[in-house]
Amino acid sequence: MRSLVESPDVAIWIAEDGGQMVGFAIANWARGANGMEAYVQTIEVLPGSRGCGAGRELLARAEASARVAGAEKVWLHVEASNGAAIRLYEARGYVCEGRQEGYYGRARTALIYGKALSASGE
Repeated sequence: MRSLVESPDVAIWIAEDGGQMVGFAIANWARGANGMEAYVQTIEVLPGSRGCGAGRELLARAEASARVAGAEKVWLHVEASNGAAIRLYEARGYVCEGRQEGYYGRARTALIYGKALSASGE
């Protein structure tokens, strides 16, 4: 965890409600063959706080951090059965680019979503 916190290529965001942590997001970026890309490692929101906008705000902040770092694209994995997260990503302009069987363990498929990042943040 310390290496994540200290890395200049990682952003960690924490969502709070009434001084209590209700969620967090971790994203990193690196230069690849197709330019600078960001990867959202995780967005987690406590079950009782879901549907209140914390996930949407965490995703927006992860994207903004990646954009400032020069990333041209952001991508992520989401469990195929996580309909709420998929709806959030699609509403924010993410497109399903593939799937990975067994990514979350036995018989749990991940969908791979990606989104081009514009310089303006739109």
